[in-house]
Parts: sequence; structure tokens; C-alpha cells
Amino acid sequence: MKTYILNLPSALERRTFQTQQALRLGLEAQFIDAQTPADIPDAFFQAHAFSWERPIKITEVACFMSHHQVWQQIADSHEPALVLEDDAILAHNTPDLLKHLEMLNGLDHVSLETRQRQKLLGRRSKAMAGLNARLHPLLQDRTGAAAYVLWPSGARILLAKFAQHGMGLADAFISSTYPLKSWQTVPAFAIQADMAVAYGVSCPIAPHSLIAREKVPSPPTRGGLHDLQLKWRRLRGQLRLAARYLGCFWRARRQFVGIDIQQF
Repeated sequence: MKTYILNLPSALERRTFQTQQALRLGLEAQFIDAQTPADIPDAFFQAHAFSWERPIKITEVACFMSHHQVWQQIADSHEPALVLEDDAILAHNTPDLLKHLEMLNGLDHVSLETRQRQKLLGRRSKAMAGLNARLHPLLQDRTGAAAYVLWPSGARILLAKFAQHGMGLADAFISSTYPLKSWQTVPAFAIQADMAVAYGVSCPIAPHSLIAREKVPSPPTRGGLHDLQLKWRRLRGQLRLAARYLGCFWRARRQFVGIDIQQF
């Protein structure tokens, strides 16, 4: 399975870490230059900055478009791929997981990540032989786009949503795309560097978020009516979350997804 690693050209420490991690795990890795605010034309930014439930910063637009370019490559292919942000730390047995996932049909998206927040997981699950892990339907998530496997079918669903509704925060955009047949590995096979200490894992790189580190203001709204439109969009988003939960709670449960510390 091919692995796409999103990496800012200036983030040399992270590129070195991901190169070493890929070699150690035997991943077929391809670096994708992540987009920066300088790559985003102002007209494009203005056209999409208000398509989400709140104004989107230009750094967040660049992050989303970095994922978008990988989705396009996967959609044009015939096989799933692993997508990583450059601060993702993978479990040692990730190669075995990828081999297992390659053989499965009927999936669009599998999250490998956990961030100490509860996820709504289906009660039924699929055992993964030899991995001491299971796949659960991922019915609702809130954060995390640092490590996931995406099938061409899933990539096309995400691209179609963008074409119809515009962008959002990359992780929230994925997790709110309910037509995706999404699954979660239990335990998780990946964490981001900023979560390493919380999970008792040695962090090989600086753990800060490059997006959060850049103090970029949100774009100003266009007035009171525009503010009300965004608030209404936010309310509709919260109602969709509630409706999703009510529609799934009978076959699901909220739970924290841990890691197998021995694999890290």
C-alpha cells in the first residue's frame, strides 16, 4: 500500500523523522509538499474562507488543500493508500495492518489515530487476525486527520462534498462526511507528536502544531447578517451531530480508543 506523507518543505526535522520511520517500517512512502499560505491565491481564500461553520484561517485552508490534493491522487487510482501528516507516530505493527486492510472490501476510510477524545463506535466489530486488534464502525468522530487509510471510493465522496459544499477543517470535514463507510482500529495504530507524552510514548520530534504555532488571525466577517449566517450554520452542524448520535446510539457506544504501548 502506498503511503502519502504531507510535509512542509521547511519542516526538515519532520521530513527526516518520517523518512526514518518509513524505512524502519518498510513503507512505500511518497512525500507531498504541503501547501502554505503563500500557495493560496487571495481570490481562492476569499471564496472558501466562510464555507465552514466559522471563518477558516488561511493556514487551515492550506492544510485542507494539502489533504485535497492527496484525495485527488487516490481517487484517480485503483487502490487504498495511507495518508499521514508529518507529525504522525506509527505503531511498529502498522505494516501488518496495511496488508490486512488491502484485502478488505466495502470500506471507504479507516482512522488509525486517537487523541484522548471519545469516539462513537459501532458495537459490532471485525477481528484482524494476528494483530490483536479489531475494526469498529466509526460512526462519529471530532478530531484527527493525521493518519488514515482512504479508498478511491472514499476519496471521491470527499471530493464531491467539497465541490458541492466547500471546505472545512480537514479533520472535521472528514468526520462529518457521514456517507463514508468509516472504521476505527482498536487499539489505535497512530498518535500525533503532541499526544506522545499523554500516551507515554517517546516523542522524536518537536511536538508543537505548525498550524497552531502560526499566529494567523481569522478573516473578518462581512457584518451582522454574515455573523448570523455563520451562527446558523454552526447550529445546523450541532443539530446534525445530535441527529447522528440519536440515529446510531442503539448500535453504538462512546469510548476512548487506547494504544498498545508495546507497539510504540
